[in-house]
Amino acid sequence: MPAPQEGRNPPREPWTCADVERWLTTAFRAMPYTSIYAPRGNTLQSVSANQPSATFDILAFTGTVLGDRSEERKILLLWARAIATEGEVGGSIAQFCGAWDMKRRTFDRKRVRACERVVAEKNRLDGRG
Repeated sequence: MPAPQEGRNPPREPWTCADVERWLTTAFRAMPYTSIYAPRGNTLQSVSANQPSATFDILAFTGTVLGDRSEERKILLLWARAIATEGEVGGSIAQFCGAWDMKRRTFDRKRVRACERVVAEKNRLDGRG
């Protein structure tokens, strides 16, 4: 039996930050040039028929939970894109922190807090929390 594709199947147990991070990086691997402030809803679609559109739903969901243009969302999505593209698209986390005069420790705290908010809302809506 082949191993499941990354981001293919949603978690069966309550979501964790690792699940959200995996789905976000999967979306940016599939579409690395997607803007951090990407369009909502089903406007994000892969050109590959093998890539489920649900991969991109998590991007829109972060806007619902965190606010479309919030600092928390920007940090969480910038992190995911930097990890997915190894900093080749949109720059690295270090570059962002330098430009915003932010310590990496502060960036990571904000990222984790944003991720935890997304997880809590996802689990609440799915009845898993």
